[in-house]
Amino acid sequence: MLISTEAGAGEIVAAHDDTRFYDDVGCLAADWKAHAREAAAFVRVESGGWVDARQAWFAHPERARTAMASGLLAYATADAAKQADRGGRALGWDEVVADAGERR
Repeated sequence: MLISTEAGAGEIVAAHDDTRFYDDVGCLAADWKAHAREAAAFVRVESGGWVDARQAWFAHPERARTAMASGLLAYATADAAKQADRGGRALGWDEVVADAGERR
């Protein structure tokens, strides 16, 4: 997959499979359950750099533009996510994955 912007980007890395790249955290979260047992997920945080998705915090900023319109961006800290979120919330990875499962 071509990643047109780093905002919202992510990847699933597995020992016995090709790395899967995503241009939207929402798509990564929706695909995660199929790979969770044998892989790790990484997301690009808003401040730069890559972190394990389980260590990141997520938010829906008011003006977020993501490739597949989830509007989810990753942050290195809960405080940064809360400040960015339009509702003042910081979401953990488990919440993002559960929400993605409900949308399917």
